[in-house]
Formats: sequence, structure tokens, C-alpha cells
Amino acid sequence: MSVVVRVDKSSCTGIVEDSNVQELEEKWFGEKSGDVLVLNVIELSYLLLTGRAVADVEGKVVRSLEDLMKTSAECFKDYSWSNLVVYKDLRDRGRRVRIVDKNTFMMKDKHGDIRLVLVLEEKSRLGVKDILEFAEKSTRNNVSPIVAVVSLQGEVTYYEVHKIEPV
Repeated sequence: MSVVVRVDKSSCTGIVEDSNVQELEEKWFGEKSGDVLVLNVIELSYLLLTGRAVADVEGKVVRSLEDLMKTSAECFKDYSWSNLVVYKDLRDRGRRVRIVDKNTFMMKDKHGDIRLVLVLEEKSRLGVKDILEFAEKSTRNNVSPIVAVVSLQGEVTYYEVHKIEPV
């Protein structure tokens, strides 16, 4: 599958049209908007890295993430490499992944269970209170909270978060 994704540089998104919309949507890529599928820059990056898509940037065909970064540098100024590392790792493991916000993904595991994944970089400053809020938000929505920590070398370690009540 090699999908053509039109890059909208003003919103830093990828737009998929035609018959590819349904196929990608079924695999949990993007958000449907009318007849098109809108991809986040992380989803577009993943599709380019895996050779499943080519990008159309103002009429120029772009086949690699490196070339996309050159032609659309402004879309990568707030880009988090750790998010792409975790996104790619989960997809490569056969998980379905949706981007919820900047550092949070929704993941459907191989058993069909939904989990919320918080992406952190090694040495990032995040307090216990923040992780607790993430865990509580997840459990309120009946999904298991997972924290993914990306090391400085790009290795990912996943931690399942549970609240332990005192006895």
C-alpha cells in the first residue's frame, strides 16, 4: 500500500482522499473529516518511515521523512521524537494507536483492550501528582494507564500504572 498524502503546511497535517480513507481509518490512522482523513504529523511520519505513503507537498512528491522535514520544517518545530519512537514501536508490535494529544496516545492491544499511553522522555520533569492525575483520568474512563519512557538512546520501557490503596 502506497498512499498519497497531501500535506497542508498551514495546519501541519496530512490529507488522505479517495479509496485509501476507509483502509487507513480501519487501521486507526487519522480522524475522518467529511470525505477525507486528516493525519497528524506523527502518523504521516510513521507512514513515510515504513514506506506506506508518499507525501505531496505543494505539488512536489516527497518519499522520506528527512525530505519532508526539509520541505516542511515549520511543522517539526514542536515535534517530539519520543512520540514518534513510541508510536512506531506500538504500531510495529501490531497495536492500533490513536493520538489523543501532544504526549498521549490511545492504544488497542491485541486482545482488544483499550489503554491510555503517556509518553515521557528520560530526564523529563513530571511529578508524581501528574502521573497520579493521568492514572485517575484513565481509570475513570475504564482504560488502563501506561507510561512509556523513552531513554536518551531511543529505547522504550513501558510501565503499567496502578493505584494502590492502603490496607
